[in-house]
Amino acid sequence: MNKKLADKVAIVTGAMRGIGEAIALKLAREGAKVVVTDIDKEECEKVVEEIKQAGGDCFSLKLDVTNREDWEEAVRTVKERFGRIDILVNNAGIADVEELGDCSKIDKILDVNLKGTMLGYNVILPVMIDQKYGKVVNISSIAAMVSWSKIPTYSASKGGIIGLTKCYVGSLGQHNINVNAVAPGAIETKMLDDLLKKLGMSRELIIQAIPKGRIGEPKDIANAVAFLVSDEADYITGQVIVVDGGYTSM
Repeated sequence: MNKKLADKVAIVTGAMRGIGEAIALKLAREGAKVVVTDIDKEECEKVVEEIKQAGGDCFSLKLDVTNREDWEEAVRTVKERFGRIDILVNNAGIADVEELGDCSKIDKILDVNLKGTMLGYNVILPVMIDQKYGKVVNISSIAAMVSWSKIPTYSASKGGIIGLTKCYVGSLGQHNINVNAVAPGAIETKMLDDLLKKLGMSRELIIQAIPKGRIGEPKDIANAVAFLVSDEADYITGQVIVVDGGYTSM
């Protein structure tokens, strides 16, 4: 069977669970050699084992996306192992509830969500420019587009990711590099569980606002990412693909 990403090399951040894990598994199924990265390398190994059992080629790396030295070491290691980097999925992110006037969480959320993505760009894009090929997908959120109370810094950081996505397109197209973003709606993850508990909200309340009548699954996001990093999406760049079951259309 022809695999869309055969022999491509992909780095996925925040891949030890949830959306990142689903993306890593999907890219591997499509033939990519996947580097599973997160702050906890031991947890990443569980994803690596699943990929290897299915016949995929992959390994894990500890990567603190807020640390430039970690990024540089990751690039050196991947190039030594595979010789190139074709795909970068900036998925690592955190969220937390903030009451009005609470500034204690701003730095941490912005560091992981926005600074982490910017560092990834700055370290990996030169590699893609040299090889005249690259696919970058940034995971944003519909929180950047709609009014969700008590997560202002998270919303701002995800809006910043959309800005970054748009910013780089003009200078990278000539190098055959595509940059897009995926904006998930409510997705069944630990992050969603944590936020709902802190906000005192139920799943039923969210589902009422989703035309598809269900909360999304990590694989829904992974499917969109796999398309965007494939050659089938070669003429798609600078776009934000919303995957939210119709929530933002209401």
